[in-house]
Amino acid sequence: MPVTKLTIAPGIDQYTLINPNKTLAVMILNYGGTITHILTPDKTGAVRDVCLGFDNFESYKQANNPYFGAVIGRYANRLGQGKFTVDGKDYNVAINNGPNGLHGGLEGFDKKIWSVTVLSENPASIRLELVSPDGDQNYPGTLTTQLTYTVNDKDELSLEYKATTDKDTIINLTNHCYFNLSGLELNPNVLDHRVTMTDEVKAVLECDDNCLPTGKVLSWSEAPWMNFSGENAGKAIGARLENLQNTKGYDHPYVIHNEYKTDTADLPLRHAVTVYSPDTGIELDFSTTEPAFQFYTGGWINDQLVAKKAQGEVKLGSGAGFCLEASRNPDAPNKPDWRSSVLLQKEGVYTQKTVYAFHARLD
Repeated sequence: MPVTKLTIAPGIDQYTLINPNKTLAVMILNYGGTITHILTPDKTGAVRDVCLGFDNFESYKQANNPYFGAVIGRYANRLGQGKFTVDGKDYNVAINNGPNGLHGGLEGFDKKIWSVTVLSENPASIRLELVSPDGDQNYPGTLTTQLTYTVNDKDELSLEYKATTDKDTIINLTNHCYFNLSGLELNPNVLDHRVTMTDEVKAVLECDDNCLPTGKVLSWSEAPWMNFSGENAGKAIGARLENLQNTKGYDHPYVIHNEYKTDTADLPLRHAVTVYSPDTGIELDFSTTEPAFQFYTGGWINDQLVAKKAQGEVKLGSGAGFCLEASRNPDAPNKPDWRSSVLLQKEGVYTQKTVYAFHARLD
């Protein structure tokens, strides 16, 4: 069966999506829409689990879980001072990241139970749905969100989002999967992973000491250590960390395009990043319709956490995984030039599509 369901705790179901070639299997919880496992073969044919997570459901509820594999909403990334304005009314959400609101609040989409419908066996596809009531985490409007996960015979995991509201609100959704293409057992950190950004990645946003964008867009010449294109293509994640001590590695928003509207799914799917593990030969291609992505290299992962059994139960910690979080810009509701990308109106629709493709280099 390309789609199977296993109840792992009362009210908690884990769905497994497998492609026909059995070269990609993805496990997803109805709790937080969480991706718990991504299984794919390495250059020797050995199957590796290339995402961070836990073997047991209860661990996902612990306070030191850094959003492993979860859907993030209503507003992914940071809101300055936890404030925004919609239709002339000021709103305040929980401050949970220095002076910022982060990842939707104290009980964001990552902590909700989603309903699940199996859409297709070939390709293996499920649709998750969540209705977030008006006032949830102090966001306005009843927001109905659908997220479709699909695993296909091209070894692609696609995420297609759609959301509507009954009142004007703000929205910014993403998935917070942490990848380690070495499967952790061979290498418990990703500092040797090689990163290449395509010409679709135009620049990086300047951020202040609180990781909030200032509104300035930096060229590669202004921040050369952020550049993974041209002569810097294939650079190791850990090669230039001396420039990134305040953020303990990369934790920065990169720019793909500036078509700032709420429904990006009808825009081209742009291949933005390729990441490669020399340990396993596994390569990840990241493509999205979104205007931006947060490149985060796990600098703040708690060192008390351990990997899953299939990953050798190695100790986790700073740099154990990286994230490519397709999204709108951080703090966009408070930046006039970006606001149109996140202000979802009553008659409007929010959409986006992101694809993660896996394969192994045999050389």
